[in-house]
Amino acid sequence: MLRWILFSTLASGLFYGLYCLTLRRDRWLQLSRAYLIITLAFSLALPFIRLPQRVVNDMMAVPVPQIFQGDEITVTPDGMVDNGIDMLPAIWTFGLVLTAAYVVFQLIAQGIAILVLRRKYTVYGADDGFLIPRGTSLILVPDDTAPYSFFNQIVVGSRDLSDEELRCILAHESLHVRRAHSFDLLAMRLMCCVLWFNPFAWLLTRELRAVHEYQADAASLDSCSRESYLHLLYRQVTGIGYGHITNNFKSINIKKRIVMMNKTTTRFGAWKALVALPVAALLLMVGCKPATPEADASAAQPQEVVVNTNDTIYNDLGHPVEVDPEFPGGMEAMMKYLAENIKYPEQAKAEGVQGRVFVRFVIEADGSVTNAQVLRGIGGGCDEEALRVVNAMPNWTPGKQQGKPVRVQFNLPIIFKLQE
Repeated sequence: MLRWILFSTLASGLFYGLYCLTLRRDRWLQLSRAYLIITLAFSLALPFIRLPQRVVNDMMAVPVPQIFQGDEITVTPDGMVDNGIDMLPAIWTFGLVLTAAYVVFQLIAQGIAILVLRRKYTVYGADDGFLIPRGTSLILVPDDTAPYSFFNQIVVGSRDLSDEELRCILAHESLHVRRAHSFDLLAMRLMCCVLWFNPFAWLLTRELRAVHEYQADAASLDSCSRESYLHLLYRQVTGIGYGHITNNFKSINIKKRIVMMNKTTTRFGAWKALVALPVAALLLMVGCKPATPEADASAAQPQEVVVNTNDTIYNDLGHPVEVDPEFPGGMEAMMKYLAENIKYPEQAKAEGVQGRVFVRFVIEADGSVTNAQVLRGIGGGCDEEALRVVNAMPNWTPGKQQGKPVRVQFNLPIIFKLQE
């Protein structure tokens, strides 16, 4: 969980920074739209992407050893084991539920508002002479409601609007409908629910809303005069919006919109987006784990297990392993095992000894634990206790290289901490 939080935040932060430096002030609007959606989705999925080991090795010019593979384990005098991040899943789930509930509330509230307006006022369509996409509903409200679109529904406050101004507004909102901007915003908001802790996710969403408005402004200028449209923008800037799922006519700073309308598309602007490719490759290299070769045809059929007699110890410098060894039952089972077996030494409690013990051991090709040693200890009996529990571990599922069990070095930090 912590790894996912760190890598997704790092990735989205880098992509947001690149966007601000490259595409943000350019009129390659459709490219900007794709960039913002794809990079946020990539940031969310990055920690879960698995690449074949050969691809990882090809991407890395120099093999990087995994110095410490295990999560840090914190041991307290009452015998409980806490790795310091056990609360993260609960906190993340709480935030996810809260933000998702807010988005659902917005959708339901907006849907109800649209239904009320449809029952109260006449609903028009393209067949009624209005320049809107077919299948789109237009609701003209006899007040000064700020125009907005919600999926294929367009609401316009028609009080004191001239025919020219109405044509400008409909061109603007129709572009939102044709380009399915509401689906963009909904997808981005759902990703923000998952990444609620990530400020860059919300910033990328805000930038997408701006791009939507720039695209709609361009469509409006094709349908009405610049003077009429700018006058309309100034009139609508004080309107009242309807929430963050809608495409609101006045939702983006008017000064930025006018500046963007006056810009021209630069010749090499599209090439700026290519800067993101080496960044994505670097993130893949650092953030992805090698894939487990489950699709190997030879592994699909039952066969006799052949133990590799090579004395190479993998996961040491220059020897990454394709499939990591696994404690029976996974990491949670190992945490439970340590919780039930590690005891805070009385000598350490009496002498106030606390700190981090680094234990290195080897998972043999048959899954047994051997060669356990303390790389750095703290004394007070903590080193011996850590070694005792590691040596007493049950057999692991061994690591594999090219489908054969191999010896793999594993490193485990254990924190002995006195309660305050």
